[in-house]
Formats: sequence, structure tokens, C-alpha cells
Amino acid sequence: MSGGLRAFQIYYDAKTRAALDPEFEPLDNSANERRDWYEYWPMRKYLLEQPLDEAARYGFLSPRFYEKTHITGGRVKEFVRGCGDADVITFSPHPCFAACFVNVFEQADFFYRGLYPASVRFFGRIDPSVRLDRLVTDSRNTVFCNYFFAKPAFWRAWMGILERLFEETESATSPLHELLGWEIPYQNDDGITRPAGSKIFVMERAVSFLLAASPGYTVRNFPPFEFPVMRPFAGRIGELMALDELKIAYSATGDPHYLETFIRNRDRTIESVWPEAPPRLFSKGAWGEAA
Repeated sequence: MSGGLRAFQIYYDAKTRAALDPEFEPLDNSANERRDWYEYWPMRKYLLEQPLDEAARYGFLSPRFYEKTHITGGRVKEFVRGCGDADVITFSPHPCFAACFVNVFEQADFFYRGLYPASVRFFGRIDPSVRLDRLVTDSRNTVFCNYFFAKPAFWRAWMGILERLFEETESATSPLHELLGWEIPYQNDDGITRPAGSKIFVMERAVSFLLAASPGYTVRNFPPFEFPVMRPFAGRIGELMALDELKIAYSATGDPHYLETFIRNRDRTIESVWPEAPPRLFSKGAWGEAA
């Protein structure tokens, strides 16, 4: 039957296979031919090799979906059924990270310094008209961990970006080869910290870039503040929601006062939660100076 939901959950071995949500379809990555590409490899293989039903929505979730979201496959399907004909449906975890940064690229660079220049160089090749130092992402278009479901048309646009990333990274002659390949310590789904290429962190932000830069898609979001937040943000959901609302107001009106207020308030929030944290890219008048 055409239409419906194809909700895949990736597994790597017998342990992750046994832990999958029974409401999701298992997607085998036990061969793990390209460990360096993490979940993109089984997603890429499926999207390149399998025919897609234009009326269906597809999603590819990691084994840690429940750990990061605290929602079951049954609840995912229930929410999707109520989303009408939306092109994209998001289940983005970590609402504290989405709320506290101007955009997902600032957030990446905050934790892994150097990712912002890599993102600017790469996404500048995708769409030179979109400046990351002027892009604001909020709960409506932020997606972490690639936790989203979409129709094939959106996946094709996403794959267009990711295949360009693949080409730039794999080609030793590309001027972005080294920039996208430098390694960052990263704890993956088996709980072990291994080096991950910067390409993985750029890859994860492609969906947010596409949603923020291409407003023609219809999007429904599972309520982001129902997801768990980091321990330092416990009891501060109202503060996080207020930050998100300021970004939404800025995006809707273009009024710089909303963004200035957001930056001032979030600076106080971050400094209280991470007092030893590095500087933000866009902070205290520095909006737009990082590019």
C-alpha cells in the first residue's frame, strides 16, 4: 500500500539490534563498511538503492533515539498521524542547545571550535546567498541527530547537499578535503569515544540549513520542550522557551531588537550554566562579525 510511514532504526550489532523499538523497522548496518560516515552510510545506501514511495514519509533513527527523546515508536506514529500532509516532521532532541544559540552552526562551534569556518566554507558552496552569520534557527527548523521524517522530495534535496559533502570530503584534490576531515573526539552509540571527522557535524546540520534557507517546506515539530534537557537546565524550561520565542519573533519581523534581546539574555544563561565556557560566536555586539 502506498503512503504511510517508513520509520527505520539503524543497528550495528546484536546488542543494538536487541535494543531497537519494535515499532520501527530495523536497518542493518552491522557490516559498517564506512564507520567514518556513521549513520549517513546506511541512510545513503537506502536512499540511493531503494525506490521511494512519493506519498510516504521516511525517517532514519539512531539506536539512541529513546535515550535522547524519551518517546516510543508508538508515540512517534501517533504524532505523525496527526500531522496532515506536512513535508517534514521533526523530533529534535536537546531543546536547550537549540534555544541557547543563534543557530546550529554557532552551537557546533561552541562545543567543537573550528566547525563554524568549516560550515561557512561548505554551505557557501551549496548556496552562496545564505550567510551563516545572518541565519537564525529556532525550534521550528532545528533538527539534531537527523531525527526527522520527510517525503522523498525533501530527502532528494537533503541528499543533494550530502552527496556534495561526500564528494568534497572523499576527493583529495578538493580544497575542503582537509577541513572536512579533521578529527574531533566524539562519543558514538556504543558509548566509546572515537575520533569523528568534522564532516559528521556538518552533515547533521544539513537538515536545519535546508529548512531555514528553504521556507517552502511545510513542517510540523514534536513539541521540543517535552524532550529532556541537560541537568544544568533542569527547572529552566520557561527561560529556554522565552529565548526560543525571541528568535521566532526576530525571524517573523526582522526587528533587530528581538535578536539583541535574545543575545543579551542567552549570554547570561550560558554564563550561569557553563561559567568556564568559551566565548560565543555572536555575543555582546558581535552578531555578524564571525564570517
